[in-house]
Amino acid sequence: MGEEHPVFVLAWVTANGALPTPMGEGGEVLFVEHPQRGWEIPGGHLEDNESPEEALMRELREETGLDGTLVSWNKAYYPKGWVAHVTVAQTHRESWTVGDDNVQSVKWWKETPPVIEWTPEEFEDLAVHFSRS
Repeated sequence: MGEEHPVFVLAWVTANGALPTPMGEGGEVLFVEHPQRGWEIPGGHLEDNESPEEALMRELREETGLDGTLVSWNKAYYPKGWVAHVTVAQTHRESWTVGDDNVQSVKWWKETPPVIEWTPEEFEDLAVHFSRS
């Protein structure tokens, strides 16, 4: 019997093959600004007959306009979701927008951005996990 798929996937995105580092310690992570939820990492729910990797890459493209490379999964942090470390070619230095109504802005952050529905601890925990993997 195969591994059960998650309900949602999220992308911990670093640039140009950079290894994840804890927020505030020199690395940069890509965040998207949702109109109600505030800053968060890209991601979303799987569609019918979609693999976790397909959903991850679709959501990344829709929410940031970027294509990425999957490095590794953290399947343990969220009960119903997987978080992937993804690398992309860094093509923007300033914030930018995409054609997604659920994304007001996309931006690289060196520290945890102002969050509404997330907690800074979630991002710190995820950064530590990926920096050790």
